[in-house]
Amino acid sequence: MNRRRAAACMLSAAVCAASGVAAPADAAAMPSDRDAAAEPSADDAVFLFDIPSQPLEAALDQFAVVSGRSALYSSAMVAGRMSAALRGRHTPERALRRMLAGTGLAVEHAVSGRVEAFVIKRADAASSGEGDADEGALRTRLAAFDRQLQAQVWSALCRRPLTAASNYQSVLRFEVTQSGRLARGRVIGSTGDPRRDAALLDALGSVRMGSAPPAELAQPVTLLILPGRSDRPACPAGAG
Repeated sequence: MNRRRAAACMLSAAVCAASGVAAPADAAAMPSDRDAAAEPSADDAVFLFDIPSQPLEAALDQFAVVSGRSALYSSAMVAGRMSAALRGRHTPERALRRMLAGTGLAVEHAVSGRVEAFVIKRADAASSGEGDADEGALRTRLAAFDRQLQAQVWSALCRRPLTAASNYQSVLRFEVTQSGRLARGRVIGSTGDPRRDAALLDALGSVRMGSAPPAELAQPVTLLILPGRSDRPACPAGAG
């Protein structure tokens, strides 16, 4: 079974889990004018993208930073593939379909409760339903781990005044050890405040997951932190 990685998890007063129950989506292809007219719906968020053609994995990282949405994929599957250029205002799903045009890959939308992510797979596998049972079991394992990670990381951030605030943005990268610790943490997108950057790493270092990560979790994990929003939980009163 291929290992999956999250292009980025979003932390906006909560960690965005990158797993769920997949619902089929169209195979990767450049949408027609009719498709464009049908999208987006009134309930879909639209983002402004300006992502040039480049190695697909790098393009997916940029997609995650702009949209705050996760994408699960096999690093081996995207290796050597180039993304299509993406410019303009699009919903995340439509943006991914455009980026994947000509790659032979497709995107499926995964939803479980308030957790949403996109799963990228071969277009032929997506259309035939190949591997659905295995994919579902994998996403279930990763979803359980994501929920635990969400609780532990957010609790650690809430215990520190500098990281309990909800007015900053950052990108972190770390690994989860077999003992359940978060190790080799790095700030790859600074908050602009060296003290806060150091506090973020201190918070990560204090996390104890209590169990080893799923074998399917490809590492390192990339975590995107966005300013707090009204639709996300906040730290308890007096936290930090």
